[in-house]
Amino acid sequence: MWRSAKPIRMASYIIRAIEHHRQPVYSSVIYVLRLSEIDGQALVQGGPSGLLPFTPLMKPPAGMAAEAWLRQCIQATQAVPLDPAVKVDFLGGLAILSGLAYEWTTIQRIISQEGLMDTIMRESSFAQYLTQQGLEQGLKQGLEQGGRQRAEDILDVLEIRFGPASAHSLAARIAALDDLHRLKQLHHTAVQAADLATFQRHLDSAE
Repeated sequence: MWRSAKPIRMASYIIRAIEHHRQPVYSSVIYVLRLSEIDGQALVQGGPSGLLPFTPLMKPPAGMAAEAWLRQCIQATQAVPLDPAVKVDFLGGLAILSGLAYEWTTIQRIISQEGLMDTIMRESSFAQYLTQQGLEQGLKQGLEQGGRQRAEDILDVLEIRFGPASAHSLAARIAALDDLHRLKQLHHTAVQAADLATFQRHLDSAE
């Protein structure tokens, strides 16, 4: 006797598909789990250890703040009796998955407060991921800051040479540029241009 009607339904679907399309059929079943609706506390208190990296995405106990729940998940994973190499990968995986629901600064702070950051960074594949995240974020912030500073420098030159009204009229267009090389060229043009019209022609070509 079948314990579930699913095998029968699948067999029916396969037969219908073969009859309709006259082609071989390879069937699969995809289960969609809403982690946010699963009681995470039950897993933290002794569920399958392989699911611990997913617990930060699950439903916390009633009334527990999100940050407190994340800390409890990390502590529960740390307490599981596993081979150290396996445990550190579990913790790394938990940290990565937590990024779907928490700010990276929050995750890093809690991991550091639990005294796990050095171990994870030294022994887990999470270290490479975290390093790459930091490099990309730092590069993006550096470019944005560099672009803003260059745009401000251009506007300062225009204001000194051609007056505040001229600089104000072009401020939005210059601020919209994000290519540092073009901004550098425009800065040189602002310094050297004989008049505002010359600078505007260079600005038109840079957009």
